Amino acid sequence: MLENNSFIEPSLFGVFIQPNSIYCGIHLAKVHLPDQCAFLGILRAGKVIPIQANPEIYAGDYILAIAVHPMMVPALKVTLKKIHSVYYSLSNCLLESRPNYSQNYYFELN
Repeated sequence: MLENNSFIEPSLFGVFIQPNSIYCGIHLAKVHLPDQCAFLGILRAGKVIPIQANPEIYAGDYILAIAVHPMMVPALKVTLKKIHSVYYSLSNCLLESRPNYSQNYYFELN
């Protein structure tokens, strides 16, 4: 029989992919995970896409992952929740709505 100390229960969870995630548009196999962690697949529109299919990650997906040791859960969540520092989308760019200063204003400041 296994001793209590020799068995550690793995942690299963899903991470929602935000529109500004650094992983949008790349394949699941290209994401590097911390030690003792692995992908199970992606949950998209109520269907599970297994890791063997190497799906491309889209905003709105849930990445399904496992941490073999519970101490690795925070590192795994931080890894999978990385986002771009500036919100952007393909349909609009917030940088275009910033004030447009003329060159005269720039030279007056310097």
